[in-house]
Amino acid sequence: MIEKIYSTLETFDEIKLHNGLNILLADITKKSTDKDTRNGLGKTTFVEIIHFLFGGSCTNNSVFKLPIFKNHFFIMDYVLDDTKFTVKRRGFDSNYVYVCCEKGSKYDSFFGEQERKMKVADWNEFLGESLFNLDNKDSRINENIKFRTLFPYFARKAADGGFLESSRYYKNQKVFPTQIALTYLLGLDTKLSIDQKNLEEKKKEIADLKKVLKTDAYQEIVNEGINLDTEITILEEKANNLKRELESFQVHPKYKEIEVEASSYAKQISDLSNKNFIDRQIITELKEASKNEENISDINIKDLYEEVKVKLPDALVKTFSDSKIFHERLISNRKNYLSSELNKYEKLVKEREGLIKNLSIEQSKRMEVLNTHGALEQYSLLQTELNELVNRIITYKNQQKLIISIREEEANLKIAEQKLIIEITKSLEEHTKTKQKAILLVEEASKSLYNSAAQLNIGQTKTGRYDIEMVSRNQGSTGINSMLIYCFDMMMIQMSTYLGRKMDVLIHDSALYDPVDERQIAEALRFGKEKSLEKEFQYIITLNSDDLPESVAIEVKNNILSKVLTDSDESGSLLGVYY
Repeated sequence: MIEKIYSTLETFDEIKLHNGLNILLADITKKSTDKDTRNGLGKTTFVEIIHFLFGGSCTNNSVFKLPIFKNHFFIMDYVLDDTKFTVKRRGFDSNYVYVCCEKGSKYDSFFGEQERKMKVADWNEFLGESLFNLDNKDSRINENIKFRTLFPYFARKAADGGFLESSRYYKNQKVFPTQIALTYLLGLDTKLSIDQKNLEEKKKEIADLKKVLKTDAYQEIVNEGINLDTEITILEEKANNLKRELESFQVHPKYKEIEVEASSYAKQISDLSNKNFIDRQIITELKEASKNEENISDINIKDLYEEVKVKLPDALVKTFSDSKIFHERLISNRKNYLSSELNKYEKLVKEREGLIKNLSIEQSKRMEVLNTHGALEQYSLLQTELNELVNRIITYKNQQKLIISIREEEANLKIAEQKLIIEITKSLEEHTKTKQKAILLVEEASKSLYNSAAQLNIGQTKTGRYDIEMVSRNQGSTGINSMLIYCFDMMMIQMSTYLGRKMDVLIHDSALYDPVDERQIAEALRFGKEKSLEKEFQYIITLNSDDLPESVAIEVKNNILSKVLTDSDESGSLLGVYY
């Protein structure tokens, strides 16, 4: 129970609270005009202060971070297990709270005799264990349920959308975190709702994996019609052949140099062969000319001599004997020349043949090296080709593994999903007593407000997950929706006691009552007053004075807190200053 809210801020008047119903009233003064408003008096800020002291977040936009307030502590006296705690927190170092408890309590060993400065996270852990019996050693519970995921059900904030739906305190609150929190607060099997969440996350993972199979990148790897098993078999055979080829491949360090030498020898041999071919033609012609020279006769020389005399009568012509001698010398010289030329070309051809033989031997040696070895470049090309094949095989195998994994996981998920549906059905039957208690608590609260009672449904959806919701025949009405939340919250605070938990504070901002008619507000206040005393919990509400029904004003007179917010001037507001 909260005993008192106060602050080091001088303009803040302390607010003392008591057990049962507590009404923080915002009143209109005689000086107020129609243009005056009570929206800025601090009703919502009061709820924010309680959240702040119960470990709520404090962003840079928070009122507690404003320069006028950030160095001032907001303080709460809180009683737990008959032990009074004093809790302080400020915006300046909002990641910490300052806590001290009465001496001689069972909490001395945790907090010590002096005021303890502790991280907000540690404070929240303590509150979760102390107020909601959260087992911080249970990793599954600890990962999915925190004090701050449960407390807002007992202190809803209008700014967060807390008064839109009974099962949620936050507008965009997701389904599975909601189901986990509700199953815990209602005493159902929370671990099954955690299993549901995990199952849903796995289904999303599978859906994301299946999207990968539809991407262009994958389609480029696996074209339509390709069978991965077949393709992998073919590629692996190619890879094995390349591996064997590489294993037998001998790299010669001077392969390129030897290849150039062999090519050079081949060119020299070709050039020499071409020259020999030409010279052999010359040799043939020289031999033919020598043979013709031997056939020349004296008659021919005589006839030639006579013909010269006729044609050149005036020329000086030697005697025939002189001419014959000259001719014989000429023939002899011609033979000698032809013989000399023939010997020269034959010698050249023979020399070239020897050179060709030697060059051929050297070329043969180098060709033998080239035939039994390979160049590093060739080896690298083969290695590159093998690497590309191996990479393709790995890619195909990964894709094949992905497809098989998806199929197997989908099958396993279907089995797990059906199994979980059965387990939840069975669990709901096992928790019949707890379920009935919650349903009847809602029934009791709703009957005090309506002739047609609202109902709490606890069961399963068509897909098998937990289904916890408030329903009413007139759920389309805004006022009806507010009272559904009222009935739900009244059930939740009483279930806390029923389940042996120590959470004993329920807070409602005036936003809950804004759309509700006067008669229903009166009945809600009566029921809240009665039940909070009977079940020993603290029901704190903020309310505008003109929303307080006259029919119940006298009954709740003593429940109105001494601090009444007014709009006369800034001193009448909760913080005592305008900001």
